[in-house]
Amino acid sequence: MENPFKELEKPLKTAPSELKGKVMKDIAFAKFLIDMSRLFSVNIGDVFERTLRKRRETN
Repeated sequence: MENPFKELEKPLKTAPSELKGKVMKDIAFAKFLIDMSRLFSVNIGDVFERTLRKRRETN
């Protein structure tokens, strides 16, 4: 049986340009979804922090 870790020592193969393009599109779409979700979601930690800070300032 051949050691599969020997494959790690070999130089990397280049990916086809079509595959690179598809991966970059998928990454761009994922970033878009993350940005959109930030627009429509509430950061609970930030809300608690601001609320506690306002309470401390008023006391």
